[in-house]
Parts: sequence; C-alpha cells; structure tokens
Amino acid sequence: MKKFIIKSVVFLAILSLVFFSLSLTFKRKYSPKTDYLGAMIDKHRRLNEIDSNRLILIGGSNLAFGLNSQLIVEKLNVNVINMGLHAALGLEFMLNEVKPSIKKGDIIVLCLEYPIYLDDFKKDIDLISFTQHLYPPSKDYYHLNIEEKFLENYAKFKKHFEEQTLKIDPVFNRQKFNIYGDNIGHLGLPGLKELRDKERIGELEIDKSAKLINQFEIECKQKGAKLLISFVSYPKSEYQKNKIGINDLNDLLHQKIDKVPFINKPEDYIFNDNLFYDTVYHLNREGREKRTKIFIQDLKPYFNKN
Repeated sequence: MKKFIIKSVVFLAILSLVFFSLSLTFKRKYSPKTDYLGAMIDKHRRLNEIDSNRLILIGGSNLAFGLNSQLIVEKLNVNVINMGLHAALGLEFMLNEVKPSIKKGDIIVLCLEYPIYLDDFKKDIDLISFTQHLYPPSKDYYHLNIEEKFLENYAKFKKHFEEQTLKIDPVFNRQKFNIYGDNIGHLGLPGLKELRDKERIGELEIDKSAKLINQFEIECKQKGAKLLISFVSYPKSEYQKNKIGINDLNDLLHQKIDKVPFINKPEDYIFNDNLFYDTVYHLNREGREKRTKIFIQDLKPYFNKN
C-alpha cells in the first residue's frame, strides 16, 4: 500500500510537471495590430493623453458597439473616452483599469451588461490571461487566485492539442475602433436574425458588485470626480422574458448602491429587436444613434452643473 501511494504521488508530480511545462510554453497565434483586445492599448493611450473635461465610460462591449461618441462630443462639448471592450473581463478589472487615471472634474459613467452585476457572473479567465499578455499593464487590474491560475494554465494546456490559425475578423478588430474607443466596423452591415447572448436574469445576489461600486464611488469622490450609473440597451423581446428579474435587479441596485445617481431606468433603453446587430447588447447603426441621443439627454443635467 505504501509503495502504491509513493508511485501515485510520483506519477501525479510528473503529470503536473508536464501540464505546467506545456502551459508555460504555449504560444497563441495573434496579431496585436488587429486583435480585438488590442484596442485596450489605444483606449489607455487616450485616457492618459487627455487630462481635462473628460467623460469616461466604463462597461463591456455594449459601449464599444452601442454609442456614437462623436455625437456626444458635439452635443456636450466634452472629451469622451469609451473604455468599453468585453463584459467577460469582469467588473473588478474594468474599475481597476480606470482607478489610477481618475482626475478632478471627471464624469464617469458605469454602464454594465446585466449579468456583470450578479455575484455568480463567470469571468473568462483565459480572456483575462490573454489580455494581460497582450497589454502587460493590465496585470495590475485583476490578480488571479489559485483556482483561476489553474484554470488559466489548463486552458493553455488544452490549446497545445488544438490547431491554431490566425484569423483577422473584419469587425471584431482593433483597427475598427475610432479615436474615442467606439467600434464602427459593424455599421452598415446586416445583423443576425437570431441575436446571441440571450439568458435568463436570476439569482439576484449583488453583494460583490455593490461593494466594488461603492468603494469605487468613494475613490471618485476623494479625487473630485463624479460617478454615475446608466442602464444598457436591451431588446424588447428579451425584456419581456426578463422583465421581473430586471426590475428586481433595479430595486436591489438602488438599495445597495445608494450614493451613486442612476441617470435612467431599464425601460428607457428597451429597443425593438431590429435595432440590434449580433447580440442582445450590440446595437446596429440606427440603434446606436437612438441610444446615443437618449444618453445625451440623460447626461445633460450633470454637465449643466459643471
């Protein structure tokens, strides 16, 4: 029995060594010039170069694919910095990437896809890991715990046995972002007949996200910045399915995040399904314009005070 245990331990040790060796030597095929996540580099360059009269937008790809920042600039006379990129990076990552750059006078709007608020939201560890490789400063935005490090290495290990091809997406592409941080590669293209990312909104526990947002609000206030929360655009058909969950979430957010102004209500951004491009959070050209005009009206009271 003792020999069996020793052999088992040795076998597992060797297996672990092989596993981690393969994961550490994995090289992903990608082009930083065209990879979608490479847009983070350009967004941070703008965040660092503009130092006054700033409107900073934080959220997932609903912001990248759903606002016309040029129109906001023209109507509100403000420097827009659209940091929205990918929901799966998670709330902690999104807040931490902006924290060091907050300046006095900033107006910061948090606009999250609904699942991000939920405590059971699953971040994409492989995506975070790749982002940290592509843009090394982002290693400070989110620190992987032991379990997540294992998942990171396991994902790399599996890719050793998968064929990799370098694909340049014509829409999800760094070169399709404009100077403000909006992706414009999909404008004018036909959308999907069946939108992706449909899901039920349930399990309404938001303690983790509420804590992060409340802490972020304190830091904004200390630095002389103003934090606001806006709801996302959402298809009418999906809203009917999730109406109770969304309304309950809205009530819970107001209860647990009571120091941050909500500049609109969920129902203000419910649009016809034909205004969406490929997911329930990505708008097409017409939808993008409609949302932007409403968003500008929601923001006007806060700019009139400054």
